[in-house]
Amino acid sequence: MIFLKNRWLILLQTALFAVLIAMAIVFFRERLLVDSGYYLLRMINHGWPWVEHQRYILVFSQILPWLGVVFQLPLKVILLLYSLNHVIFPLLVFYLTVKIYNKPIAGFVLLLFQVTSLITGFFVPMFELYYAGSLLVLFVSSLFSHKSLTSNIILFLSGFFIISSHPIGIVLLFMVMVIHFLKHKWEKVSIYGVIVTITLAMLLLKYFNASEYESGKTAAIISGFSEGKYNLAWLGGMIGFVFSNYLPVLIIAIGIWTAMIINKSVKGAFVYFVFFLVIFFLSALNTGTLQISRYNEQVWFPLSVIALMPLLTTKFTGRIEKLKPLLMAGFVLFFAFRVNLIREEGNRYTQRTEIMMKMISKARQLKGQHFVVNEKDLEIEGVPGPNWSYPIESLLFSAESGPDAALTICTTEDYYFNDVYRELDGTNYIFWRIGTEPHKGLNEKYFRLQNGEYLQLVPG
Repeated sequence: MIFLKNRWLILLQTALFAVLIAMAIVFFRERLLVDSGYYLLRMINHGWPWVEHQRYILVFSQILPWLGVVFQLPLKVILLLYSLNHVIFPLLVFYLTVKIYNKPIAGFVLLLFQVTSLITGFFVPMFELYYAGSLLVLFVSSLFSHKSLTSNIILFLSGFFIISSHPIGIVLLFMVMVIHFLKHKWEKVSIYGVIVTITLAMLLLKYFNASEYESGKTAAIISGFSEGKYNLAWLGGMIGFVFSNYLPVLIIAIGIWTAMIINKSVKGAFVYFVFFLVIFFLSALNTGTLQISRYNEQVWFPLSVIALMPLLTTKFTGRIEKLKPLLMAGFVLFFAFRVNLIREEGNRYTQRTEIMMKMISKARQLKGQHFVVNEKDLEIEGVPGPNWSYPIESLLFSAESGPDAALTICTTEDYYFNDVYRELDGTNYIFWRIGTEPHKGLNEKYFRLQNGEYLQLVPG
């Protein structure tokens, strides 16, 4: 009945999800960039979804490719499933929010998460906060629902995974509970208590089991305070960075807050504004260079979540409701514009993939499975260059032809980084820039590297 009532709205959003699915298929190799390729290769070799830093939400990013490994599907199919997983997951969340909670607006929020502030980020889709954003949509829909048993189960499960995703995920979760409290006071105090308890338990777990990566980032931020790095000049630079690269997010946020004020939801608008400033500051602390990159897109992604979340927690009436057709048209145009930007960026990365494929073909003409190439020989104007995931991507792409066709190519920067080449003894390979892995650790159903030394590979 719900689907029939909102038929055309749901069909529109499904069609837009279909566009993202098509993009995921076309650029399935390009979406193995850096962390994405890293986690996929770890999962294939270990046979289970790979989780680091107690970020258990990452399990969701690997469900489809993991099933592909379980059923021993061809590697190319697994790569496709991995790319599709990152669109199917928010699509599933959309289905649940409409089916269980009758919130078709969730589809627009989930679609905008995918495109509003991401371009290069589309090609590193396994980031935990992208999944936390989708789960937050489900959490909010459940929190503001009157369905007790179903909602409580969904609240606790989605809350746990959001909390486990990233410290900023906790901030976003706390934000929506504050908004809920403003409207419903102590109506769900028991839910608040359980979520706070889970949060404290997770924080204790992270405190006593902090990874070197997390400890290093925390230490760097603390050091920045002691060195006086975070001054007015730094703040001005960050504000300029946001205005230069996240103007659509700012326009959406200000527009929605204005609508909330017109709708007499002044307190809610103020809370969102305060949390927007909090997330701005936290994101700024994690920003190194003031240049847009896939990493900075990940760091600043939560701004989009805060900008769009009021659409799920505020019921707009009166004049705002009458603008719905105009807003719908604007949304479709904006979505098309952003998708085209992602497509153009994808074409650049496709050229990068083609260069890598040529290097793989060149390597196959030589005897061996381990190769090193000078990264300067791969530099072409307008085409993204190699990075630390080059050995991982080359191994995955080459093995599409079969496990015995697998080979690995690293750059000279990878080879000499922190003298990692000194760890090579013929029975291992450079997994990534900071470490090697033994051949015996590979999943032989997909990769078979024979013992051997690294050979110089020269393009031409």
